[in-house]
Amino acid sequence: MTQGTGRIDVHHHVLPEMYKAVQRAAGITGTAYQGFPDWSPEKTLALMDAHRIDTAILSFTSPGIWFGDRAQTIGLARQFNDYLAALRDSNPSRFGGFAFLPLPDVDASLAEIDRVFDDLKLDGITLLTSVDERYIGHSDFEPVYAALNARRAAVFIHPCYPPGTEAVGWDVPRMIVDYPFETTRVAANLIFSGVMERLPDIRFILSHAGGTLPMLAHRISIFDRKTRFTDRYPQGALAYMKRFWFDIALSGDAVPLAALQGIADPARILFGTDYPYVSEEVVAAETAGFDAYAGLAGEARRMAERGNAEALFPRLRA
Repeated sequence: MTQGTGRIDVHHHVLPEMYKAVQRAAGITGTAYQGFPDWSPEKTLALMDAHRIDTAILSFTSPGIWFGDRAQTIGLARQFNDYLAALRDSNPSRFGGFAFLPLPDVDASLAEIDRVFDDLKLDGITLLTSVDERYIGHSDFEPVYAALNARRAAVFIHPCYPPGTEAVGWDVPRMIVDYPFETTRVAANLIFSGVMERLPDIRFILSHAGGTLPMLAHRISIFDRKTRFTDRYPQGALAYMKRFWFDIALSGDAVPLAALQGIADPARILFGTDYPYVSEEVVAAETAGFDAYAGLAGEARRMAERGNAEALFPRLRA
């Protein structure tokens, strides 16, 4: 692989022992369907080399760092973001990083935004779909969106467990069904709340081909002139959907890829793997499915694998 020609993976996680320890202290002993995966920077690099990935933009993910203690959350954001910056510095051409914010503390999040971009110089921000019972798009976090807009920040939105209670007897692992719906809820909330209209310079990346958004886009657009929120998205929902970026993690099949192409601007489709929360075998199978998909060819495929990410992260241009 020649550096500067391989893929850029925008959906690639880290899971160091310190994050496992934080989760265990909160009573979390693994993922929704298994124990914690075994991860290391060396394993990530080996997987990248096996699948023609030049650079991975690394991120911590669900369940996040909010466990009810604001001081703990502020400290964890600093610790985890420093970790990502150190990994990036160890191999800048292979690693990047999306930083965590100490939400729901707005003032601390504004300070961390400045530190992340001015001092650590990370590539963007990770926002989980909800925090402290509020979805991204909630008005309580408006100063954070304004600060991200001013920086034209790349913001990677990753699903987490839905807020609130579940029905008795519901036992389907949440990441299988709930995660795609949570991504869809946030996409709709960002549109209906007017964030996409008021703050157009945030570059929001939706995980997993937008969750269920491609299948619900038409249904949402039917009601463009029938909700009480229409003044907040005057161009119609579909126009704002085309402003999102979409990674194709866990979407290596013709059905979701074709559905995504039905709503996505071709310049906003990005490669992703979701490693290590899925195994090397799953990454291989999903990447093979993406490679076999005939609906992306030539320049469109090159842009999805690399060029569109280079537009988001100019430092990675060959």
